[in-house]
Amino acid sequence: MRFVSYWENGAVRPGVLVDASASSVLGLSTLYPSILDLLEACNGDFSSISAAIESDRLPEVGALSDLELAPPVCYPRKMLCVAGNYIDHIKEGGGTLEAHHTQAPWVFTVPPTTVLTGHRQPIKLHPQFRKTDYEGELAIVIGRRAKGVSAADAGKYIAGYTIYNDVSERSPFMTEHVEKPRELSFWYTKSFDTYGPLGPAVVTCDEIPDPQALTIRVLVNGEERQRCETRLMIFTVYDLVAFLSSFLTLEPGDVIATGTPSGVGLATGKFLNPGDRVQVSIDSIGTLENDVVAD
Repeated sequence: MRFVSYWENGAVRPGVLVDASASSVLGLSTLYPSILDLLEACNGDFSSISAAIESDRLPEVGALSDLELAPPVCYPRKMLCVAGNYIDHIKEGGGTLEAHHTQAPWVFTVPPTTVLTGHRQPIKLHPQFRKTDYEGELAIVIGRRAKGVSAADAGKYIAGYTIYNDVSERSPFMTEHVEKPRELSFWYTKSFDTYGPLGPAVVTCDEIPDPQALTIRVLVNGEERQRCETRLMIFTVYDLVAFLSSFLTLEPGDVIATGTPSGVGLATGKFLNPGDRVQVSIDSIGTLENDVVAD
């Protein structure tokens, strides 16, 4: 099952695709106002949605390719991101693997209502952009309230998975006068408006039995820039849910971006420019595509 959010008459509506082969979106507005409301109400059990589909009670609202998509969870209460979760990415950034890299995840947050944007929506480069980078990532969507969850039980609290592009301004204009900008929060490089494409859909866990057996692939203008398997994460999907829930309450709809592999522009010198097209693909989920434009 795949949940999407789409724009209709100025409002964001919830929809569902039965599976990866479905082309038409079924509307869920008669059942829930939004995907966030759906996740809260279902508490990880989507049998009511399955029953509505099977009884033919949901109207078709259009082909997925024709709809204007919003972030599939619009908007999560928390957008939690992980940095340095792949060894090769740490190394390409000039770092070396040290004990602290494996002792606790490096977590930061971004403001979801202004950062997140949907599939096929533009990444709007700030007028003072300098070195804007792409970062393809697997993202976790929480389905049940979680606090103090073990890694062994973490899967029970995940609704599904989606794709995140952690677009980053490596040389933010507002901190260019700072002597040691790396000592500032990641917030300064990753909280620009529209710098967080998310989507196209939340794919439920039954379609992704092993989130550590997926391949992430990033193309810019058709050129492959990143390719990596999620089994190479330092902290697995379940580790991250356990760690975060040990000190904060995870709520339905919360999104956790699990970090990017190597191949980013910071290492290659190939940054984003107006006119570029970025495609982030992950097995069993699909492709998140966004054009880059000047704001």
